[in-house]
Amino acid sequence: MALKDQPAYIIKMRAKPGHGDKLFALATEGMYKSGASDRFIILREDADPDVLWNIEVFRSDEAKAAYENGPLADELRDEILEHVAEMVMRVEAHPYSALPADPA
Repeated sequence: MALKDQPAYIIKMRAKPGHGDKLFALATEGMYKSGASDRFIILREDADPDVLWNIEVFRSDEAKAAYENGPLADELRDEILEHVAEMVMRVEAHPYSALPADPA
């Protein structure tokens, strides 16, 4: 599947005070557990280290749907939401370009 055809999310989460490290660890662990993405970046804001940005590119529409409809998504979401201070922002997107062009 061409990169431009792969579904993606841009997610922003703000950790509760004192929960930043745990939120970042859980989000990173969840990315590896899901197996639905072959490309992601988790960023921590310099000005506010409790803010997490995640850019996640799914392998395919089917991989995204399988993750979202499977039990792991609920498990990870419930655990992560315990550490989040405000509503999570999630934007559906598709990549335009990225390096490396082939993550393999």
